[in-house]
Amino acid sequence: MDDIYSDIKKWIERITTPKDGYQICPYARQAKYKIYTSEDRMTILQHASFWTNEYDLILCKPTNWWMTVHDAKAIEHSCNRIAKDTITLLDHPDDPGYIDGEYTGNGKYVLFLIQSKKDLLAARKHLRSTSYYDRWTNEYYRKVVGENK
Repeated sequence: MDDIYSDIKKWIERITTPKDGYQICPYARQAKYKIYTSEDRMTILQHASFWTNEYDLILCKPTNWWMTVHDAKAIEHSCNRIAKDTITLLDHPDDPGYIDGEYTGNGKYVLFLIQSKKDLLAARKHLRSTSYYDRWTNEYYRKVVGENK
């Protein structure tokens, strides 16, 4: 488990270090998070459904590391349909995302990022009032935010 914490810290460092004045995720460095390895879909759904605000972010890493993008997206969709107080975002090495040519994912693990819906929507609202999303393609924005820019 120490390896994943080390890898996640490196990822957070990469996505919060400004490049040309831009951070991929300006909130990641300050976030309190917990990483769980999840044996099955139900465990991930439980983390998404029973949000406690103890952490800003819960990362669920499935133990079946070979999980396909299709299967992982089905879990992401279920979490977002069932859990009312959270938003779950998928980070899958086989479904990469880029902002202005910079890779946004961790590149190693299938992860489900579970966050407070209220807090994430407030952060998105704030970022929309800045130039933050200007570097995002419309396609990437739809993929992450779920709507058109």
